[in-house]
Amino acid sequence: MGTTVALKKMADGGDARAHFNLGYRLAYGRNRPRPTDWSAVFAHWQAAAEAGHARAQFHLGVCYEAGYGTPADLTTAILWWEKAAQNGHDVAACNLASSYREGDGMPQNDGMVLHWLEKAIKMGDPDAQRDLGVCYHVGRGVTVDDVKAVFWYKKAAAGGDRKAMYNLGLCYEAGDGVGAAQTHGKYGR
Repeated sequence: MGTTVALKKMADGGDARAHFNLGYRLAYGRNRPRPTDWSAVFAHWQAAAEAGHARAQFHLGVCYEAGYGTPADLTTAILWWEKAAQNGHDVAACNLASSYREGDGMPQNDGMVLHWLEKAIKMGDPDAQRDLGVCYHVGRGVTVDDVKAVFWYKKAAAGGDRKAMYNLGLCYEAGDGVGAAQTHGKYGR
């Protein structure tokens, strides 16, 4: 029995992981063009998301954000990202931080930006590390602290984040948070 057939059988039995995988194959499978009709992808991810599958919750949020297989609805996208983030999905937490930062679908709230960035960092997301560095660098929701900004830029850069590498380079160029006395403190090295 082929993998897709087995997945369909498991999904018909209510298996959330199978629903997620079928939706993912339809959306991003090898040697396939991206779907023009996202309704089947949406249906599989919705079934998996409602059963508590974190990746499906995140992708369902993306479908709502972009209008894939459903009318675009940023408020509903945010609700699904929150469920996904609460279930440990780091990119969903970053999306929430971004929504609070930009005021997309909700009022701007720097406290919530920091809340979701810190959650994403605990999940290991280098984008969140960089974004927290930016918060410290520009004083978004926190007091400006270039030493802490450099600390978070270094963490993100070590994870391969190119934007953090660039920001770190700018700090070295300007001398922000990288002076000799600052490189050995709590947030240095």
